[in-house]
Amino acid sequence: MSMQRSISSAKARALLFGVAVCAWILSGSTALGQGHGGGGRHNSADKPADSESKYTPLPAPPPVTPHGGDYISTQKNYYEVVYMPFQTRIYLFDSNLKPLSAQDVHVQMSLQLPTENAQRQIPFQFVAMPKGATEQDYVVAVFDIRPLQDKEANITFEFSGLSDRRFPTASFTPHYARFSVRPYVSKVLLTEADRDGIARQRVCPVSGAPLGSRGPVTKLYVAEFPLYVAGDDCIEAVKASPARFLPQPGR
Repeated sequence: MSMQRSISSAKARALLFGVAVCAWILSGSTALGQGHGGGGRHNSADKPADSESKYTPLPAPPPVTPHGGDYISTQKNYYEVVYMPFQTRIYLFDSNLKPLSAQDVHVQMSLQLPTENAQRQIPFQFVAMPKGATEQDYVVAVFDIRPLQDKEANITFEFSGLSDRRFPTASFTPHYARFSVRPYVSKVLLTEADRDGIARQRVCPVSGAPLGSRGPVTKLYVAEFPLYVAGDDCIEAVKASPARFLPQPGR
């Protein structure tokens, strides 16, 4: 049976909350960090799948990423891959790092766990954001990737349905000398797209100060939920009691 191409708003919210409260807490990861292996690693596609000629990948982007993942790129697009204990997400961007919708993109991930003899092939599905949401949509593979923690690993991603008419498909095989998942509390890049989120939240949940009143706002992810705080000095309080800052059901 083929996977559905989209997930309803209610189902998406339920999936996010369930994974955040249960899966992330079970993972026991509470360290603060940016991305994978230090964050913002950049890998280019070695060859487009529909061509014998190699293309020139985009330049390495800034080291801090919007969702705490790693960048890979083709000639026209960046892809941010975010490894979390029980799901892997991919966000799409253009050559200027402007967010793009992943609605028409198909992705499959291939990897081998150290406890298994055969490779796993894991399809991704599209997750649409609820109406009015400012968070970027993405594709997701729900899979327990923790057995790769601290191991050397090669993970292959195969893309199709890309907007580039010349190269509508692409294949990437990033190599990780020491694989790691994104920390439970992660500081990430603040982008123009966060303006609405900051305006909606308005107040720092740690200090009680209006966001922006003490200088630049800091964006965190607590599990899979964005959180804005008044500054870096608020991070330790979030790390000390992250569940306190998760959204509650029904709110």
